[in-house]
Amino acid sequence: MRRRNPLASHTRFHPLALWGTAGLLGLSALPAAAALEEVIVTAQKKSENLQQVAVAVSAFSEDTIRNTGILDIGDVTAQTPSFSISNYNPTTPAPYVRGVGTNSSSVGDDASVGVFVDEVYAGRAGGYSADMFDVQRIEVLRGPQGTLYGRNVAGGAMNIITNNPSNVLEGRAEVTVGNYNLLGINAMLSGPLSDDGGVRGRIAVSSRERDGWVDNVNTGNELKNEDNIGGRAKLAFDLGSSAELLLSADYSKDDDLRGPAARSTINLLPPFPGEPNDKVSLDFDGFAERELWGTSATLNWDLGPGTLTSITAYRANEYAFLDDLTGTWPVLSLTNDAEEDSSQFSQEVRYAAEMERFGYTVGAYYFDEEVDRLESFDSSGTVGIPGASRPLWDANMDSTSASLFGEATWYLTGKLSLIAGGRYTWDEKQFSNVTSNPDVLGYLLEAYSVDEEESWSRFTPKLGVEYQLNDDIMLYATWAEGYKAGGYNGLAATLAEAQKPFDQEIVSSYEAGFKSDLLDKTLRINANVFYSDYQDLQNFFVDVATSEVITATADAEMQGLELEIWWTPLERLDIFLAGSVMDTEYTKFPANPAVEGNQLMRAPDTSGSLGIQYVQPVADWGDLLLRTDVTYTDEMYFNTANDLNSGAESYSLVNARAALRMYNGWEFALWGKNLTDEDYVVHSFSAGAGDGHPIYGNPAMWGLTASYAF
Repeated sequence: MRRRNPLASHTRFHPLALWGTAGLLGLSALPAAAALEEVIVTAQKKSENLQQVAVAVSAFSEDTIRNTGILDIGDVTAQTPSFSISNYNPTTPAPYVRGVGTNSSSVGDDASVGVFVDEVYAGRAGGYSADMFDVQRIEVLRGPQGTLYGRNVAGGAMNIITNNPSNVLEGRAEVTVGNYNLLGINAMLSGPLSDDGGVRGRIAVSSRERDGWVDNVNTGNELKNEDNIGGRAKLAFDLGSSAELLLSADYSKDDDLRGPAARSTINLLPPFPGEPNDKVSLDFDGFAERELWGTSATLNWDLGPGTLTSITAYRANEYAFLDDLTGTWPVLSLTNDAEEDSSQFSQEVRYAAEMERFGYTVGAYYFDEEVDRLESFDSSGTVGIPGASRPLWDANMDSTSASLFGEATWYLTGKLSLIAGGRYTWDEKQFSNVTSNPDVLGYLLEAYSVDEEESWSRFTPKLGVEYQLNDDIMLYATWAEGYKAGGYNGLAATLAEAQKPFDQEIVSSYEAGFKSDLLDKTLRINANVFYSDYQDLQNFFVDVATSEVITATADAEMQGLELEIWWTPLERLDIFLAGSVMDTEYTKFPANPAVEGNQLMRAPDTSGSLGIQYVQPVADWGDLLLRTDVTYTDEMYFNTANDLNSGAESYSLVNARAALRMYNGWEFALWGKNLTDEDYVVHSFSAGAGDGHPIYGNPAMWGLTASYAF
């Protein structure tokens, strides 16, 4: 049994208050609206109806992205069961699915949840965190996806699919203004570039600026501002009647003043008794800068019964940050800064075919990545501590991965289908690190130089069964394994720790669920239960006794229920409900047995969202869209120890949008996020001295968006 959650007594909103909204489904019969639209996804590397896919997947269309105000990956998590994201550093966001993710960004480790942009894997944290403008669809796959996705998807995967060039001329321009001097500009233009339409192009650009809302009283500057630009260009070429070549290039840059630390250490000192969330006292403002770009070439060739696909891609990512970890605390001055450059090349070739009684996908994948990172924990500004210094880790990692994969579905009868698949993956990592300036705090105990190499391999199978109960209900059950390569501790305090690779992460997952379209397809209910058993789940933590960054592998179990409902009880009225109930626990933690029985990081017992949308025609020139969304997140922890200073209480957020959509292409929308101005914690950490460093989410934000589309 898991130990009692010490945050439970602080809960301010009972989860039943949200789940009780499911009682809406019990209302008496009302005039039916049009049937729910069919949702097409590519979660299994081919276009399929969401209701026919035996995977726990949440999908967001372009209209949903716009109407719910999704701007980045963080907004997606609020609408998706069992999905969250680490918000400690804006340059290194880390997604978590069902409590599984990665709490380190050093060169020696990888993500447990893979993010794919137009089917290209983004290897490093932050290599995908651009604005969600001109995005066709977002898909979140929960649970291991080792067969078709392969690399580093032991926890799940996220697909971001951007719009391709169109066959007709179309465009969109959008301007947003709001509080904190928000100014956003987006534009898109797409259409044919040749008379016969055999060459098509699309270009999309975006820019967003916003003042900060946290005052650093020591420097007089505002923190947590935004200054982002991005762009994407695509060219599509028809190569005869059976093949298409798609070329894509993208670029984005963030230059933010977001020093995220020292939130409550300074609350122990003047001038901030209590718990303010909009003031800090830092010696340095801190900053976060990121620049990323990439190119890809995708060839789709129709070969009769199937399609051959080749995806060749190159991506690069650079970022730097500086965090003041202790503020103006007179006892200790400590900062963390890092610079990282990474580049990756990937090649995937696959063939997918559908026949009367049999469908299959087979392929091969290759990935090569190089990462250079210089990082420091600087205590040299501390007065009165002899030996305080600025230890440096100058690390490099060269990773190579190759795999063969296949998955097949046998349609045994008109109702029963069997699924079988597997993937063999081989990974190799070459790791080097040169350190200097050992410090008295223990982050670096000795200067050393290390050059190591290790390889891992694993076959990850998948078995499943689908049963079409009738035209409206599909039942499914699957068993799958996932795998993530081992690695090295890029912030090791000693030579012995740096030389020791940690083990590969392995998961065995069982899932059963159903997908249904009921009441003349006006009610859609998708639900699933899951159980996952992890071996050598990779964790990184700071030993409070020595200040060393420790790499530890642990065993863990998680089980839960996930639910998504779409309902159109009346014409023009839509209701959305999504939620999850989870129980997670570390079952074995050799590095710290006291952790055994604790809840996994970022794994709230209960989370959910409720959305209501109504569209009212206005005369004969447009319609009025009204939408509100409420999200709830239960208390959770941000470290393995589950201590109060590294946790967050439960919270609820309310968002709303009112849009006048005119038939001539104009749209005017008034929107607000966190309308109740809730104080909520998105990350927190502790130095082990009874302190806490909570990082708060955005306060109430509102704005007006005007757009024109043709």
